[in-house]
Amino acid sequence: MAGDRDLAARYLGGILYGAILGQTGAMRPADLVRSLPSGLRLGVSFMRKLLEEDDRFVELAGRFDIADRDRARSRPFGGAVTTLLAGYERPMSAPLMASALARIRGGSPNYFRDLLGKFTGTRDEVAFVADHVVDLSWVLDLKDDDPERVLFFNDMERDEELRELWEECQKRDLRKRDPGLTAANILETFERPIGSRQLAFLTWQHHPQIFDPIEFLEQALERDDIVPACGMWLSRTLVDKLHDELRAAAEELAGEGEETPAVDLDEVLDRKAPPTPFKLKTDDRENVLSVVRDARSPIGVDELIIDLLEIRPEERKFTAAAHTLQELLSAEDDLIQVSRGRYLSRHAVPDWVREVPEPLIPFDSEADEDVLIELDALPEDLREAVLDPIYEDICAGVEIEAEPSGAESIWYPLLHHHYVMGTMFIRTIDSDFFADQPPLNLLLMRYHDDEVFPAWLNRDLELLFGLSRWYQRHLPPSGAVFRITASENPDTWLLEFGGATEAELDPGKERMAVLERKRERLAHRPIAIRNLLVELLEEHEEGLGFNSVWAEMNVVRRTSRWQIASLLAFYPCFSESGGRWSADRALADEPGDEALAEHIAGDEAPEEQ
Repeated sequence: MAGDRDLAARYLGGILYGAILGQTGAMRPADLVRSLPSGLRLGVSFMRKLLEEDDRFVELAGRFDIADRDRARSRPFGGAVTTLLAGYERPMSAPLMASALARIRGGSPNYFRDLLGKFTGTRDEVAFVADHVVDLSWVLDLKDDDPERVLFFNDMERDEELRELWEECQKRDLRKRDPGLTAANILETFERPIGSRQLAFLTWQHHPQIFDPIEFLEQALERDDIVPACGMWLSRTLVDKLHDELRAAAEELAGEGEETPAVDLDEVLDRKAPPTPFKLKTDDRENVLSVVRDARSPIGVDELIIDLLEIRPEERKFTAAAHTLQELLSAEDDLIQVSRGRYLSRHAVPDWVREVPEPLIPFDSEADEDVLIELDALPEDLREAVLDPIYEDICAGVEIEAEPSGAESIWYPLLHHHYVMGTMFIRTIDSDFFADQPPLNLLLMRYHDDEVFPAWLNRDLELLFGLSRWYQRHLPPSGAVFRITASENPDTWLLEFGGATEAELDPGKERMAVLERKRERLAHRPIAIRNLLVELLEEHEEGLGFNSVWAEMNVVRRTSRWQIASLLAFYPCFSESGGRWSADRALADEPGDEALAEHIAGDEAPEEQ
């Protein structure tokens, strides 16, 4: 725990180092709050304590500056660059480096940007990679193809931790389709930070034929699921854990004094505003607005007063401050008052929750073979399968006639396309579950006691967005059956998964690997859905049930139940026995059922948008 806490402090120190670098000089801890990562809110007192304990910073009359500012000003240009990189402990974006040098040494950012280009092109200490200035200690020296010699050239031959990781990698199949994905998988698997050259070495061992150290670093810097910090690479999961450590440390610090009383925000705002209004300093006003606008979840004025203004609820000026902040925030057009005294930026609503993601829309091959048969003309068993309310899905092209269940929880079977996109379709039987929510709203999904995932509900699209991290951390890629239950808190919902899967929707790990390779192979290949269906069914000697066909097809290519049922019914190459479907490629060119040909859906049929 102590190690995690130390790593968390070092991680945050690197972020604050970069924030101060972007300014002309020392900053107040309250001003640095706006530089915190999205979703991480920490009190000013905790920020001050962290800055005091980190030797990268120096206190100047209640403000904090980087300790190396004078050193970076007086050293030769190359020394200044390496000094700033050492304090930052990760590759630095070229604009930030140029801006920092301009503020420290005097001059324009453009001048230093040009100078950086010339310097990195002639020196062995640093390089330009993906618009970042990178200390070359982050780059694997790959002048040999013998692993032991590579370890020697990179001063890692005595790194026992690396050898343990290497041995574990050799026992597992951690290789993904490109080095960047493999690196992310390695970090996620071992759940620990890994040095830059160490991670490059492990990734090279998985991709010896195509690995290039600079290209790998470029890929890694462009990914958002791995994070450079503290001289190492961290998985996004580990970063989330560090955020939790920082929150816990901040709460412990707050608990060392008197316990902060709970605040009834409605009761505070119901009080008559004091005759003398609370005067908000310009810097504090900007900090309050910045924090609310940058937040990804609603913030109450009470939290802002306690965390940013450091005013406790029992102080006389707390009520006046609450009214002042309420007046300030309610007047801002770009803020939404989610509930009384609690605000969220309109810009916090991401664009991707306003439309159906393309991977959820059934693929249109435009092939003549891919017919749709009118629902009433389908055989009864296939028609019932298409209209089964349990498996209703987005853009299905059919209307499900079912009554809302009225249940206090939702049981939901997860398909691969929703797993990939982090979405959940609000079925007709679930429609009353979120009926009291606004058309577009942020929900907090809690899993066990220690994980919370923000999710966006778009009732107009009938979709819940933002579950990717929970899916990928805890669920198999297809067939998981999970439950959502409302909690006593109207903004919070409970996620439950006990490991159960629906067998027909879960192809299994080995089959999933086959289907994923097939998806990659067919990603840009024009193939009729009928032909893909034949290919999949031919790989199952005993055939597949309808739901299994649907699950496998949607791993490879998004396909509606109506489309699958139409093809199975229309073409003689498909046959059913004992509830399992098979395909005979020898009959693939045979014409479709003449009787059903009269019921091919035309323009009047519901569109699969």
